[in-house]
Amino acid sequence: MMVIEPAEAGEHIRAGNMRVLAQVSDQRLAGFREVPTLKEAGFDVPAVPQVRGVVAPPGIPAENVAYWEDVFGRLARSASWRKFLADNQFEDGYQDAAELTKFYGEFTDRMRGILQEAGIKTVR
Repeated sequence: MMVIEPAEAGEHIRAGNMRVLAQVSDQRLAGFREVPTLKEAGFDVPAVPQVRGVVAPPGIPAENVAYWEDVFGRLARSASWRKFLADNQFEDGYQDAAELTKFYGEFTDRMRGILQEAGIKTVR
């Protein structure tokens, strides 16, 4: 048994070499409608998303932030990006700098709580 991204396992799943038992998600993915989420399968564990983002050092000039927000915003709206998301069973989660900063703060707090609840010491 393993936890793996659909994009990484897709070829093996289609070939019949792997079988998906449950999804680590709050909702079923479009490509796996017949596969239950962990919660639906009876496991009371938090669904923790895999987060990907582009970050920069503190103090980056505002004009640089604006430039990269424009570049990645256009990319996120492109047909090729939409196809990549669909082909790899990824959810669209594009966020600009302010949204991503807020998300990471909330995500960090949530993960800290989950770890502490499990008895794991956190340092920040």
